[in-house]
Amino acid sequence: MNSDSQKPRLLVWFLRLVIVAAAALVVFAVWQNLQTFPRTEDAQVRANVVGVAPQVGGSITRIHVTDNQAVKRGDLLFELDARPYEASAAQAKAHLELIGLDVNAFRDEIAAAEATLRERRAKADYADSHYQRLQPLLAGNFTSPDRVQRAQTDAESARALVREAEAAVERARNKLGEFDGRNTRVEHAAAALRDFELKVSYCKVYAPCDGYVTNLQIAPGTYASAGEQIFSLVDSSIWFVLANFRETDLRRIQPGQSARVYLMSQRGKVVSGIVQGISKAVYPLGTASKATPGGEGVFSQVQPTFDFVQLAQRFPVRILLEGEGDFRMGGRAAVIVDTRSAADTGRLDKLQSLEQRGFIPPAK
Repeated sequence: MNSDSQKPRLLVWFLRLVIVAAAALVVFAVWQNLQTFPRTEDAQVRANVVGVAPQVGGSITRIHVTDNQAVKRGDLLFELDARPYEASAAQAKAHLELIGLDVNAFRDEIAAAEATLRERRAKADYADSHYQRLQPLLAGNFTSPDRVQRAQTDAESARALVREAEAAVERARNKLGEFDGRNTRVEHAAAALRDFELKVSYCKVYAPCDGYVTNLQIAPGTYASAGEQIFSLVDSSIWFVLANFRETDLRRIQPGQSARVYLMSQRGKVVSGIVQGISKAVYPLGTASKATPGGEGVFSQVQPTFDFVQLAQRFPVRILLEGEGDFRMGGRAAVIVDTRSAADTGRLDKLQSLEQRGFIPPAK
């Protein structure tokens, strides 16, 4: 009876051990998976945003886009009234032409001053030679002291006139304004003309990147001040996700690693990404405001979930999205980083090059 009753008990304990062991293996596998594939659901789709603002002030005459419209890099967005700047450019052009005439007149003045200088030098040389010839004759009473003194005075007067002519030549050259083979008068007037021509070209505002017009709430006739943002342009050349990871996960995440991004707006679709970088600073927990002194600067601010539990701080990890997709700035996402993947710097550099392209608006 006792041996028969012990068998079910042993079987029960064996099953319990199996279940505990299986549970431990499952927990270990889950923990190992979380260590290898750190993840977060606290992520948001972002894009670079360009605040579109004119470089000069003026009334808006035409708007060539509508709100939420897709535009290409270099597309004309809107125009300002260019007539005041065109008038200033015409005035600057006329002033440049007058400066050209003045330069020619100054060159003629220099030529005249140099001719006078040559004439006075010749006279001074003659007066000096005449004095030198008369001076030995005085010892033999072949000439009078008065004639010698008069010759000496004429020579000194001629040399003074030479110095005066040399100063006149120098003044004329200074008026011309040439320095190191360049005429500063002409360059100054040309620079003023170029400045107004640029202001005329700034009256046409072009898209600096491919993107989407956002928050367009103006109409023709609105006065736009220089540097005042008219609307925003969401740069569609590159999209990224800011995923807030716990600081305990950051040691395994490296730039160039692959990531899987799950967008809330596209259920079931996986978007591939690549880790671009990890934030080095956030606002400390408990900071009263962004205006707190101490040189924090403009950092990301990640709010804690609970105030009564010691939580690991979360830091934004920037993940560049690859491929095309219907991305929207501000959309929610979940991210899983594959820490086993090697850092693909070539792939990362290729994506970053799209973000680093410069843009100079055409000067038309």
